[in-house]
Amino acid sequence: MGDLREVPIKMTGIKKLTIEEAVDLIVDRITLKMVLSFVAVCCTILNTSIATYITIFSGYIPYNEWKCISTKCHALLASADDAKHFYSYESMCQNDLVADEDFEWSSSMQTFSMDWNLYCGDEAKLSLVSSVIFIGSLIGLLLSTGLFDWVGRKRGAMFGGFLVIVSLGGSCVASNYIVLLLLRVVSGFGLMVNYTGSYCWVLEIAPSYLRNPISGFFTLGWTAGVFILIGLSKLIGSWHYLYLAVTVLAILGILPFFFLPLPESPRFSLIKGKQDEALRTLKIMAKLSNNDICVDDFELVYEERNQSYMAQLRDFKSYPTMLRESVLGTITWFIVAVISYSYQFGWSKIGNDLHSIYFFAGFGDGVAYSTSVPVCKFLGRKKATLFYFLLVISMNLLAMLDVRFSDTWSLEHFVSMVGNIGASSAFVMMYLYSTELAPTSHRGMILCTSNSFARIGSFIGPYTSLLYGVTDRRVPLALYAALSLVACVMVWFLPDTTGRSVPETPGDVEKLREGLRKRKDTKKCVVIPNTANGSV
Repeated sequence: MGDLREVPIKMTGIKKLTIEEAVDLIVDRITLKMVLSFVAVCCTILNTSIATYITIFSGYIPYNEWKCISTKCHALLASADDAKHFYSYESMCQNDLVADEDFEWSSSMQTFSMDWNLYCGDEAKLSLVSSVIFIGSLIGLLLSTGLFDWVGRKRGAMFGGFLVIVSLGGSCVASNYIVLLLLRVVSGFGLMVNYTGSYCWVLEIAPSYLRNPISGFFTLGWTAGVFILIGLSKLIGSWHYLYLAVTVLAILGILPFFFLPLPESPRFSLIKGKQDEALRTLKIMAKLSNNDICVDDFELVYEERNQSYMAQLRDFKSYPTMLRESVLGTITWFIVAVISYSYQFGWSKIGNDLHSIYFFAGFGDGVAYSTSVPVCKFLGRKKATLFYFLLVISMNLLAMLDVRFSDTWSLEHFVSMVGNIGASSAFVMMYLYSTELAPTSHRGMILCTSNSFARIGSFIGPYTSLLYGVTDRRVPLALYAALSLVACVMVWFLPDTTGRSVPETPGDVEKLREGLRKRKDTKKCVVIPNTANGSV
């Protein structure tokens, strides 16, 4: 395939290069081998969305799919003003109807909520089993902060993938609610270690001009996973077999890590002071890119930082710019997670057809992930992120209007889907944005910390949808709009990383930001000649 751009560094007489310059010089074109390698790594995200959302389908409570079997229930049905809409949440829960005594489920799906009677007053348990995966993610990411800097991005991702397989396989035969709850914690632990490690690994290997499209493609796999889950749930009626099918997919998802020719990130190798290992990786990348450049002539410029976890923490005090940007980014991650997972786990509250409502929601995610790349390229990292949060604000405000198009669809349905596009796109942007803001030496720690706070937000998100049942529907909408406004403020104070080098060390962060401030000050002081009279 042809060159994507003109390489600014001449190939003759190269001596000293930063790792970013070396990668950009080597991967100067797109080849089929390189594309297949990146695609294989990105496919790991399929299992992340599937394992995260599986309880939506395996634990679904079909409040409109049941029939009366007791005298009490039949009497209520006979006295109902609207027998057509009698089979509902209100009829079941407000009259304290009991499964297998007053009614029996008539749904074609067999879920664990139906098996273990998790409905009405016990519905909060379903929310807990859905959201507890993010507690596992939080624990995993906190513990994996040092994991990525110890064993590397690739090995850390493989360890997380193995835990996902174990937890999903165990869920197939879970005998009760508590067992499934514990397995969800393990699953969350493995999922985010696998996801974050894979994401960090592939972006550190990719050249600068491919980071944006790879980031978009990587997250587009999340939507593909949702569609796969919808299809499997439609075909497989039993929640036991649904978990079994997902376990098989998780096994297939980890296989590329064993067969891919791509080794550990060369950036990680340099941080550990292993220049020979980094050069070997660059040689493999040159071979995959069909580039005959002599890597042995490279002298990589880097700063060895083989330091402890506590030393990394002390760096935040020594480098206040890195601390400030990390705090602002972490708050934004928390907010976007609350909003995103409020949408993802709340669609069943605004629609009765589970599969169709999630199909359209998944389609919205696909639009978000596929358009975030060109929007980011057009607006830049910072402006694109602000744009998406402003979209969430406007859509939630618009959703407050009472406009119905039919018994099934209202204005809230449509604008919520657009708002979901904005929230999902903002999530994509924060992954890319944070990766480019953080220095390589601390990227594992910063991404894990940000992701940990996002997991807290993800845990809270599913519970916010319960507000629809206890208060006016405008309250959660106003909450999402207000949170998005706070996120806009956080992003406003972050620098734009568009077109700028990725820092390798905390010192690079300070230098890059100081250079950015000087350029801004220079622009303010530019004197424009008055050509009309020849004066200045």
